[in-house]
Parts: sequence; C-alpha cells; structure tokens
Amino acid sequence: MGDLNQLDWVLEHRARVRGPILEVGSKDHGNTNDFRAHFQGLRYVGADMEPGKGVDVVCDFTEPFESTSKRLDGLRFSTGICLSVLEHSSQPFIMAENLTRLLEPGALLFLSVPWVWNLHGFPDDYWRFSPSAVRVLFPAFEVDENASHWSTKNRGERLPLSQRKFNLHESMFFKSPGLADELRAKGLTNFQHPYYCYPVMLNMLLQKKP
Repeated sequence: MGDLNQLDWVLEHRARVRGPILEVGSKDHGNTNDFRAHFQGLRYVGADMEPGKGVDVVCDFTEPFESTSKRLDGLRFSTGICLSVLEHSSQPFIMAENLTRLLEPGALLFLSVPWVWNLHGFPDDYWRFSPSAVRVLFPAFEVDENASHWSTKNRGERLPLSQRKFNLHESMFFKSPGLADELRAKGLTNFQHPYYCYPVMLNMLLQKKP
C-alpha cells in the first residue's frame, strides 16, 4: 500500500509483472493505494502483521522461514511488492532473507525505502537506507538501474538513481513547481544550510538472479 509515486512507478513496469504476486505490508491504512486492483487476473497475496482491508495473510516476515512459508501455503512468487515497509522492521536482514527465499529465480522485487523521511509509526520506525544498503540486504538480486530512482512526497518528482546531491545549497534537489511552491510556503526560499535535505524515497527495482 504505497503512495502515488510508488503506484505510478509500479504501473510503468506492469508489463514485466508476473503472478503470483506477493505484497508485503498490504493493509489499507486509509491513506494508501490499492495495487491489487491493477493486476486483475493474476494471483495476488497481500500480507501484513495484522488483519485488515487488503490483508489475505497475517504474517511476520521476521519469523523463522519455515513458519512464514507455511502461512503462505508454501507459495513461491514471481513478483514482490514491498513499499515503505522495511524501515518498520526491527530485523531487516531477517526480513530481507525471508523475502528473498519466497521469490523464485528471475522474480521482480519493487522495493521502496526512505533515504530521508520524517519519523512515522506502524508500529515503529527504525531505519533509513542507501542504495548500497539495499544491495547488502538483497545480494541475490540485480538492480535495474534504469528503472530505479529517487522521489519526493510530490507526485511526479523524481531523479535517476545516479543522482547523489539532494541539498538546497548545491542543487535545489528537484527544480519543479511543486517543490518550489512548498518551500516558499515554508519560508525556505533563501535557506542556505548546505545539509538541508528534502524528504526523499529510494525506489529500486530488483530482479532475482537465476
């Protein structure tokens, strides 16, 4: 259940999506988006730590793998969707390993994690990630550089993964009307601190090696 930028991103690559699909963190909290509706005809399993709308299986991905696999009826998936979830796991290495084992060779993984973001709950908020951190967590995957990017809270604002400067002093990050208007509203048009960084999500499309 990601934001609109994440929904747009996944749908841009829908032609590559195969079923069955596993969405990790699928509970509808009222301010998220229904990815399932865009993949009618493909087997779709929504998993979360607690029951609710959009949840087919209640599952903790930091449990031993055998338990996780059993809850998912032993299924192996061709596509994984894990958006704004990994930062909420107290054991990201275990969660990443379990997710890796649940995805078959050649499977896609749409992964969105925060690089710079405000603290937020559900049920807690532990981590921020760089591209290198994602590669360490998912060594069995190749990164599709051309399909991966950074994004802000504003729909449509993104930069290629190769971009490394995000502070206002050096690059103004995204030179877009949305960002400019928001900064003006906050009185930050003349803000010169070199380490001020606008909220940034890291969106990486990974493919499991054969």
